[in-house]
Amino acid sequence: SRRRHTRYPLVTGVQTCALPISVQATVSSGSQTFNYTGAQQTWTVPAGVTSINFDVQGAQGGTSSYGTGGNGGRVQGTLPVTPGQLLYINVGGQGSTSLAGWNGGGAPYACACVGGGGGATDIRIGGTALTDRKIVAGGGGGAGYYWNWTNDPGGPGGGLIGGAGYTNGALNVTYCGQGGTQSAGGAGATSGGPAGALGTGG
Repeated sequence: SRRRHTRYPLVTGVQTCALPISVQATVSSGSQTFNYTGAQQTWTVPAGVTSINFDVQGAQGGTSSYGTGGNGGRVQGTLPVTPGQLLYINVGGQGSTSLAGWNGGGAPYACACVGGGGGATDIRIGGTALTDRKIVAGGGGGAGYYWNWTNDPGGPGGGLIGGAGYTNGALNVTYCGQGGTQSAGGAGATSGGPAGALGTGG
């Protein structure tokens, strides 16, 4: 049989997800992009497709008057799949000064002066629970606020441990939340900020 290369880019930026899916099979060439909708989306693996190349990006954290939201993480790789298999795609949404980003972003403090965390983007197989996630790109942290200090950006998502937030241009555990890991949420600021949990920012 002929060998063809099929790409399904799932593109994620501020509120989109990138999932370029590269396939070698006897199927027509094509692409698939999933953007942020605020709801779970699905994709059925075409006949003859046994693996996908993906490019998944988490959403940016919310920006405030005191800093920019941290960028979301990015995950690229190849995932084995089965023809007819159903993939559940969750594209994270960007946080704002009034709302957490959809799909796990941390809620902003009710002062409308800090940004909510960005939502994660993930691919789930076999179900829709957090335990069914096969690929996850974490969302970025929301921008902070501390009196007249500026330059308070949120930490970046992604990596084995997400980035911590900044206050006045410097890392400061007293006033800034810490990045989460692949199995637990990040610690809150020691001055009283809430900690995150698995699948949900603090």
